[in-house]
Formats: sequence, C-alpha cells, structure tokens
Amino acid sequence: MNSLSCPNSSGSRLPLDGLIVLELGEQLSVSFAALRLADLGARVIKFEPMNDHNELCHRNKERYAYNPECSTTGRTLTRLIGQADVIIHSICAEDNELRLPEAEAIRSMNPRTIIGIATACVREGPWAEKPASELVIQSLTGMPWLNGDRDDPPMPFPISVVELFTSANLVQGILSALIHRAATGEGMLVEVSLLESALDFQFEVLTTHLNDGGRLPQRSSISNAHAYLGAPYGIYLTKEGYLALAMGSVTELGGLLACEPLAAYPERASWFTKRDEIKRILAEHLLTRSASEWESLLESAGFWCARLQTIDELLHHECFAVLEMLQRVETEDGAELEALRCPIRIDGHRLPGASGLFAPGSHTVSIDEEFNLL
Repeated sequence: MNSLSCPNSSGSRLPLDGLIVLELGEQLSVSFAALRLADLGARVIKFEPMNDHNELCHRNKERYAYNPECSTTGRTLTRLIGQADVIIHSICAEDNELRLPEAEAIRSMNPRTIIGIATACVREGPWAEKPASELVIQSLTGMPWLNGDRDDPPMPFPISVVELFTSANLVQGILSALIHRAATGEGMLVEVSLLESALDFQFEVLTTHLNDGGRLPQRSSISNAHAYLGAPYGIYLTKEGYLALAMGSVTELGGLLACEPLAAYPERASWFTKRDEIKRILAEHLLTRSASEWESLLESAGFWCARLQTIDELLHHECFAVLEMLQRVETEDGAELEALRCPIRIDGHRLPGASGLFAPGSHTVSIDEEFNLL
C-alpha cells in the first residue's frame, strides 16, 4: 500500500526505508515535510480526526482516523508514539486537534524518538497567538514590500513560500537528528517556526540592511525584480510577450540589442545608481521586437535571458517532458490525479511513483491490528 517499501528504479532500497514517521496536524509545512520523508522511503502514518479533508500532500501516506470524543484515543496515540522513529507535529493557536505529550514524556516512552515541531511564531511572547497563516507571516516580516515596482502597494508572494521553506528546514533538522541518533542512539527535539523561517528566507535582504547603515531596500520604479540588483535585472514587455533579463553588462547588452543610448553607462556603479533611467531606455527599445526574437539573439551571444512562459507553455515544452516531473496518483475510489513528482534523484534514478492518495481512516483497522492498538 505504500511506496516506502518499494525499491527505486535502480533496484536499491530507498534511503529512509524502514523508518516509521507519525504525522499530526494540518499545517502545510508539517504535511509537506512528512510527504518528503515518505518520498524518500519512510512509512508515514497520518494520525488525524475523521474528516473529508484530502490533499495531494497526503499521497504516499497511511491514514489513521481517530475519534476526538473517544476516551481511548490518548492511549492509542501513546502506543503509536512508542513505535515511531520520528514524530512530526504542528502547534498553532488555531489548532484544536489532539496535542502530543511534552517532549520529555515522549522520550520516556521511546528515548530514540525524534520529535519535529512546527509553530507559527514562537511559543512565548506577544506574537505567540498569531495564526499559522502564510499571509500573516509574510506581512509580519515585511516580505510584500519586496514585490512589485516602487510605486506599487505591497504585494504578497502568491504561493506558500514560507510554509514550504519551513518544511525544508524541518526536514533538514530531522535528517540531521537521524544522523545523530545513528551515532549515539539518542533521539532529539527539532523545532522550527514559520516566523523564523520567513526571516531566514530574507537573509540576503536583512543582512544587507543590518550592515549598510539601516537603509531600507528600494524597489525599482520599473521592471523591479530585486531591490539590491542594478539594471538590467527585470522583466520587460516586448512587441510580443515578456522578456526576462538577468545580471549582465549594460554596455554589452546595448551592443547586442543595437541600443546606442546604453553606451552612456560604462561604469558598473551607474547600473545601480541610474537603474531606473537605464531600465526605461531598455523598456522602450525592447518594444521593437518580440520576446522570442530578443531571446534568440541574446542567447546566441551568451547573455542570460528568457522569454516569460505561461504555465501551459511550460507544461507542453519538450524540456519539461525530459524532466519526467509528472506522475499519476490513484485515489481510493479509482480516480486518477496528475501531480508533480519529488524532484530528488538517487544514484541517477527517479524515486518511485506515489502509492496512492487514501481517504482519512483507510488504514485504521490494519494499523490497529499490526500495532495491537485495540
């Protein structure tokens, strides 16, 4: 029922084969961390209240549904804790689900257990009750001020970058704890938060701010793509489509584009101090040809650029097909969903495809029997 027990396409075992992971909570960072461990071969048991909640981040997992009103639920959880190598849990102000015992109590049940906990902010202090909301955390840490042009209002990142970065931190901490356990036999407590991960995500911005006299990052007034990079860095409208220009020499770019006004900026410092001026010249000139034409011309000269693609263009591109990133995930009722694969390769081979997406409670009976939980 689970790809965790299957070898990869090379015939070897997966790195985390035989590891039992117990997952509690619905925070995306926790669910995605458990999914990545499952992709790498761990057996993940999601311990959850009975509900209709089902998402693709629960593929490759066994689903154990408990009754919050049942007096034996705590005992069941305790027995599962005794069998788990890793426990992943979210602690959020709005999380009303069953809570884990404290780390000390878990270690008394199983000293080898590794406990991974994700919180919204911190457990104490004025922000302790802040919700585990992507938008809230982005706003608390100022991230929306980095998007858009200078005169635009703050713009949040429209994908769950904080949750996914927190997930990566949690997985890294758990894997390092597993290495520690292999050497010492001792479990560890690994803690991450959305807030601290959002700060770490901005290490470049915050480090610069802390060491350049406290100046705030300044967005470009046109084609902004990075507050601390000069021209030509940005995305530009062309005669047809959009063109992304990465870091490079403004004067070299002017020669390639036959844009004579750019020759007036030979000093590298001017590419930042006169960033908006240069970008306006570029924006006007790039309207004379299509993005595809500019891309072909610049790529042939080794200048970093790309035509901005739509999602459909990406998915139908031959280079995307070469990546083999898509897989079909079968649900318990026989339906098939198309989803992305884990991007990790082991010894040059893709990890096995998903074993399925099961409904909550699908494995309750079999797990009860296996671990003698009744």
